[in-house]
Amino acid sequence: MFTQSQYRTPIRRRIGAALSVVGLAALSIAMLGFGAIEQQSPAVVAQPAPDFTLVDLEGNEHTLSEYTAKGQTVVLEWFSPLCPFVKKHYRDDTKTMLTIQKDFAGDSVVWLRVNSAKPSHPAADPQLNKKTAEKWGITTPILIDSDGTVGKAYGAKRTPEMYIIDAKGVLVYHGAIDNRPDAQAPGEVNYVRNALTQSLAGEPIAMPTSKAYGCSIKY
Repeated sequence: MFTQSQYRTPIRRRIGAALSVVGLAALSIAMLGFGAIEQQSPAVVAQPAPDFTLVDLEGNEHTLSEYTAKGQTVVLEWFSPLCPFVKKHYRDDTKTMLTIQKDFAGDSVVWLRVNSAKPSHPAADPQLNKKTAEKWGITTPILIDSDGTVGKAYGAKRTPEMYIIDAKGVLVYHGAIDNRPDAQAPGEVNYVRNALTQSLAGEPIAMPTSKAYGCSIKY
């Protein structure tokens, strides 16, 4: 005759085994999910740029496709107020980004800055970004990508890392702002200026990609 405790033992074992299977299944699903994220293909030059909607520091939404639908070319600059490689392009003696932005303002070019730093990192602080924008003379939106979804979709790894999307929504340039990969001074050749000039003229872009330099994005 089996005792009550002898009945419990196999039942407990069966329950424990079932829970283990469920746990392993959940873990497998989670791992598959992470794998899918990691294997997501980043944006590719000459292909449609990933569409997105992000909110700026004032809480206003900005959707990429809404700009291109108006026939506007969009420049995306991955941005950090703390990165020395970004700072060199906003100094009073350089103003690289603002000068290009101003020079192409009459050509339906929109310049958007994207901050993909995680919320816990100082570079993501909204007040710091607002103060920096005022100090550096930035008047166009700084978009907040706090979960890094847009940055990862574009394969962005550095600040500043630059992208140009033409009025058809096609990514036509990805890479560095220029040819001097240090934090001291701008380079002699500005890839973004050249690519904008060629794209707006309907010409092939001589250098559609380059190696971005700068600080790592703090995802």
